[in-house]
Order: sequence, then C-alpha cells, then structure tokens
Amino acid sequence: MDTSQIDRARQEIDRINGELTALLVERMKQVDIVGEWKKANDQPIFVPAREEAILKKVTALAGEEFAPEIKAVFEAVFEASRRREERLKKQSGE
Repeated sequence: MDTSQIDRARQEIDRINGELTALLVERMKQVDIVGEWKKANDQPIFVPAREEAILKKVTALAGEEFAPEIKAVFEAVFEASRRREERLKKQSGE
C-alpha cells in the first residue's frame, strides 16, 4: 500500500466523520425530544431494555466481523445521550 492509498483512505475517513457528526447531531436533537417526554411523564432516563434491543439490531446489521466495534460505538453514543438528558434535566430546574 502506497501513501496515495493511505491519503485517499484518510480523506474518505474525514468525509465519513463529517457525515457521522451531522447524523449524531440529528440524533441528539431527537434525544432532546425523548428526554422532554420522559421528564413530562416521569420516566427514567436509562432504559436498559431499549438499549439492549438497539444493540442487538445494530450489531446484526454490522455483521459478525464489525459487531464488537459497532457495539462499543453505540454504547458510547448511549452514554453521551444519557449525559445530555441529565444535563438538560438539570438545566430545566430539576
């Protein structure tokens, strides 16, 4: 593999990172909506069964080769989402 192939791969990673960032921002906007509903309906922020169902789905979509990494990424996304919900809950006076 020569440096031009690595450069192209890195450019592609940068492009994908941009798309992932935009998608994660959109996801967080939806997290805000769900968080508001949870607050209004006195529901817990952490719903283990929901997270497990999502992990099962995304790891199946990823396939056996990439399942461990995809699981780790989604676990980090869930953690960030819960932190955001907690922060927004505190900001609103709870």
